[in-house]
This record gives sequence, C-alpha cells and structure tokens, in this order.
Amino acid sequence: MKKYFTIVFSALFIVLNAQKEDYVWFLGQDQSPNPGVQGMIWNWNTEYAKPKIHDIAYGISSSNASVSDKDGNLLFWSNGCAVINREQEVMPNGDTLNWDPFREIFGFENCQRGLPGTQNIKILSDPANESGFYIFHKAKRYFGQFEDITTDLRISYVDMTLAGGMGDVIYFDSILYDAPVISHHLEAINTSNGDDWWILQPVEGDSLFLTYKVDENGIERMLDQNSSVLFAINRAGAGTMRMSPDGERLAYYDYFLNLHVYDFDRESGKISNHEKVTIFDDAEEKPNNQFRFGSIEWSPNSRFMYVAVSDSLFQVDSWEENMDNGIRLIDIYDGTQNPFATTFYVASLAPDCKIYICSTSGNKSYHIIHRPDELGTACNFVQNGLQLPASAGSANLPLFPRFRVDEEDKCDSTITSIFGDAVFFRKDLKVHPSPSDGRYIVEIPENFSNGTMAVLNPEGQVIYQKDIVNNTLKIDVNITNYPSGLYFIELYPNNNRDRIFWSKQVMKR
Repeated sequence: MKKYFTIVFSALFIVLNAQKEDYVWFLGQDQSPNPGVQGMIWNWNTEYAKPKIHDIAYGISSSNASVSDKDGNLLFWSNGCAVINREQEVMPNGDTLNWDPFREIFGFENCQRGLPGTQNIKILSDPANESGFYIFHKAKRYFGQFEDITTDLRISYVDMTLAGGMGDVIYFDSILYDAPVISHHLEAINTSNGDDWWILQPVEGDSLFLTYKVDENGIERMLDQNSSVLFAINRAGAGTMRMSPDGERLAYYDYFLNLHVYDFDRESGKISNHEKVTIFDDAEEKPNNQFRFGSIEWSPNSRFMYVAVSDSLFQVDSWEENMDNGIRLIDIYDGTQNPFATTFYVASLAPDCKIYICSTSGNKSYHIIHRPDELGTACNFVQNGLQLPASAGSANLPLFPRFRVDEEDKCDSTITSIFGDAVFFRKDLKVHPSPSDGRYIVEIPENFSNGTMAVLNPEGQVIYQKDIVNNTLKIDVNITNYPSGLYFIELYPNNNRDRIFWSKQVMKR
C-alpha cells in the first residue's frame, strides 16, 4: 500500500489553474573547488520538490528574485547584481544592476556573491507587454564614509523576445527615487484588475510610503502615503514587509519599530487602519548597534503573521480585535549549529503552503512551519526540519509577489512535497482524551471502510501504525513509552481517489 503518512504537516487545498511564476527558486553560495558556481535550485514543478545542487551563473547573498511563466517554466533570475537567463548566462547589459562605487569598495564588483539586501528586488510582468518585465531593485550608494552609505530605488527592464528568446536588458539601472529609502521592505502586489501592480517602499528618515503604479502606460508615482511610523536612520531596516496572500493586509516588521499592520485597498492602492503590535517592549530603547535581524510572513489563509527574529518565533493573530492580545511565542532557538548558529531570520511562504525560515549565516538547514494556518503550536514548527545539500548562503530565500492573490485557494494540489508525498484534503479526526498520559481512543469516521492509521512524532516520523478493517468503530492507541509532547494521529483510507485524510494533534503529558 502506498505510504502517505508524512503529509501530516500540511492541511492543503486544491488550486485549479494555479499561476506558477514563483515555482523556481535559486539559493546558495559557491562552496565547491570545482570550476563554475555550484549553488542550489528548488524547482516546485519536479517530483519530490526539494533543493538540489545546481550549476548557476553567480552566487546569491540575500538579494534574490526569479520569475517563471504561468506554467512554471523559468524565464530568468537575479542576485541583485546581474540578470541571468534560464541557461545560466548573463543577459546582454545584465551585469550592470545597482552600479555604484559601493560594489567595488566592498567586493561586489564582479557579481560573484550577489548583492546584500533581503527584499531589495522584485520582478514584475509588464501589463502592456506579455514578453516584458520590470525589475524594481535597490542600490547601495557610498559617499566616502561607511556611515554615509544609503539606498536608492532603481528600475530596469527585460524584453524576453530578444536574444533568441533568452531575454535582453534593454534599459537598466535607471534611478526611480534618488533619495535614501529603507533597505529591505520593497513590496508589490497586483491591483484589483489582476494585471497592473502596486509597489510600496518606505522612505528613510521620514514616515512615508512611496507608492507606484505600473499599468499599460508605464510607471506612475502616486501620492506618498503616511505610514504613522518614523523610519528613522539607523533605527529601521532589519526586517521585511509583506502583503497578506489575499491582498487585503500589509505588515511591516523590524526589531526597533516592532510590527505595524495596515488594511490595503487593491483598487486604490491605499493603506488604512494602522495598528502597532508590540513584539518586544524594550526594543525602542535599545542602542542602534543592537540589531536583531527578523522578518514577517503570513499564513496562507491570511489570518496569522509569523515574526521570525533571531532566537524567537512568534505568531500574531490578525483576527484579534487588539492584536497585542494575539501574540503567541511558538518556539525558542534550540542552539543548533549547522555549522553556524541556525537562528531565525527570513521567513518565506512557499507554493506548498509551508513557511520556510533561514538564518543569517551560511547554514545547511532550514526551519519549517508545516501548518501555518493553525493556531499556536498546532502550526507545527520544526527547527532544522529541512536538511540542504549545500550551504544556503546568507539569508537568501526569495520573497515573491503574491502571484495567486486572486485564486480562491493559495496552494497547488499537484505539488509533491519535499517529504515525497502528495497534497491532500484534511478532515478533523475525533480523538480523546487529550492531553493524556499517552493513551487515546480514536473514533473511526462514519462510512470509513478500510485503511491505515498512523501516529507521528513532531518530526514526521511514524512511530506506530495499524491496519483498519471494515466496521471498526474505535481504536485504542498507546504511546506511553514515548516522550511528552505533541503527536499527530492520522487516518488514510485505501483506494483514496479523493485524496482525503483525517488528522488530529494530541498532547502527551
């Protein structure tokens, strides 16, 4: 019988005609003495999707973006320094992004490592040209003193009809906003018509969001918007800003400023109903040099925000009238080094509806939130739950626009998870008592004929299983000889054409 058990972690739903522009990810720095650059590719189109060693043109620091067509076929990608086609060749004019003396002085002149700056780049389709793409990107600018380094906002454009369909950067590095903006925190989302784009970027030393609209007429700067937050120099930037998957909320996070949440109108591009959520009470009093790098990401159902910051992971419930009352500590960094400290930094929602979290160092593992739509620790966060085939580089998970914002569901049922199991519908299983000493009664659903029951530990390992035959009403489970903690009891029918499973999380004292 086919084993489905490790899909326990994701209660995922079917998406029809899903857009797949975010299905190819590039990761990593070159760690090999062999010629060329050996990074990683994470292709969600492939069976058993997981990161694999892949020869790439350049390594990636933290600026990271790619784009595929709607069927998931890679078009091109960028490390913030170069624009690279699907054959891992630099496009014509593609090695000139973000040019400034900063690149030469700080060792980024040849693009080998990519540029720093999480969420400093977005690739957006041109509403007026199905073969054209805008690249919004940010450059570090150096004026002679380290403390004078600033960041500006730039634009480049790729025409995929050129160079034999491999693409050409036909204009590049045009400065869109020639004044300091906050590094990181560049966000974009489709307008309500599904074709045009909104782009938001906070301004350094001010309380403004720059707001741009991209439509068939090009790029238009709209009225700046008051964020109700002072993005003070040296007091902002160590975080990310993310639209909710349904496009109705915007969340800004960094350690000093805490979390700020807004309603967002995709018709007008306007923010409203600002609410500050205090994750750390003492953050605003900390010295400027006490950064705690962190990020914000949403659950697929747009209810929960996850704040990953250094040694702590929090969940914030946006359905709470006062979101300060909806803060839950999910976990604390367990001290693992692989080979460096695997602390928490960039969190990114993937096409399989899990959230992956990397650290700031070049480690060989990612953390996983397997069930981000679930309240509290039921989200099933596993530290170092994904072992990588090579070093991940420096915090280089991509942060894509929400390409499926107008899809009813945000997940793709054709994806095979990194654990080798297909996406299923989940239904609640009745199990009692919980908590208990490890003895449970499992009630078999009505009309369930035969199949298999499994008990899994938090790492997804099957620790007990039992065949179920016709007319079984209840099953006794005994895991008293296992450690205290959370476990999952799963039920799978044979001949499961509808891909349904029943699941229940239980607590063992």
